[in-house]
Amino acid sequence: METTTSKYSFKKVMAIEDTKIDQYIIEKTMKKCNFSEELILFGSPIDALTHFASTSKKSEDLPQVIFLDIQMPKMNGFEFLAELNEKFAELKDKIAVVLLTSSLDPTDKQMSNSFPNIKMYMNKPLDMAKLDKVTAMMSAN
Repeated sequence: METTTSKYSFKKVMAIEDTKIDQYIIEKTMKKCNFSEELILFGSPIDALTHFASTSKKSEDLPQVIFLDIQMPKMNGFEFLAELNEKFAELKDKIAVVLLTSSLDPTDKQMSNSFPNIKMYMNKPLDMAKLDKVTAMMSAN
């Protein structure tokens, strides 16, 4: 029996990051280690919410993981998650969220515990070792 394996860890991943340099690091790091077949990158949480409003809610159309910055203008990462979980409650258990932040505020770490879909809290910049941790965490679930 022949089996096919993907060269990617994930089929679809989303990143929500407002800083161009961090977007570049995310994109290049994921590409370098074949992390995701498709990366959906948004510079604004509002744009990401619009995407969820206009896309299918079928599992195969959803990102498996969202990498989310906390500190962004107009809407921060926690506000995004609150709105996502309220408007699209059915997605809460389907998408794992990884906070990727430069914040050193312990309140942010504590606040992350109030969202069950936040699976990891990581400091920037994203690197291959952090992607390996995400892959290990996701395969353990």
